[in-house]
Amino acid sequence: MTEMTCSHCGKVQEAVRGNYRYLESGLDNVIICGVDLIECDCGETSALIPRILSLHEAIADCLLEQDTYLSGKEIRFLRKNLGLKGKVFANLVGVDHATLSRWENDKSKPSARADRLIRFLYASKKKPEKAEEIASLTYKTPPTDQPKPPLHLLADTRKQYSCVRECR
Repeated sequence: MTEMTCSHCGKVQEAVRGNYRYLESGLDNVIICGVDLIECDCGETSALIPRILSLHEAIADCLLEQDTYLSGKEIRFLRKNLGLKGKVFANLVGVDHATLSRWENDKSKPSARADRLIRFLYASKKKPEKAEEIASLTYKTPPTDQPKPPLHLLADTRKQYSCVRECR
C-alpha cells in the first residue's frame, strides 16, 4: 500500500484500492474503477488519478460510443476536451452561441443530426479512426425519468483507461 497525505486535514493515511465517482470531470456519472483512494478519518475521500489526459480521452471514447443522445454536460465535456470556446464550437456545429448554451444547460436538446455532428466533430479532431463508426450508431431515447447509466472506466496496470460495463 502507498502512504498518502489527506488534502483536507494533512494526516498521513494508507491508500486503498477502490472506485471513485469522478465529479471533477463535470459529469455526474463517471466512475473510475480500481484507483488508489485515501479514506481519511476526517471524512474526506480523495483519489490518486494517474494520466488525467488519458482518462479524459477514455471518457470521450465512452461518450462517442454510447447509444443514447448526449446530455448537455456531455456536450460541454467534449467541447472543453477539444479546447474550444463556446462561440467557436457553436459556429462549427452550425448553431448560434445561445443555442449551444441551451443545449449545454439542458434547457433544450440538440436534434439527432446535431448530436451526430458533435460526435463526428470530436472524432474527426481527436479520434479520426472512430469518425466512420459515428455514422453507423443507432441511438436510443432513454426514459426522461431515469438518470443516464454510469460510465465505468477501468485503469489497467499501464494506467490506460477503458470503458467497462461495471466495476468488479
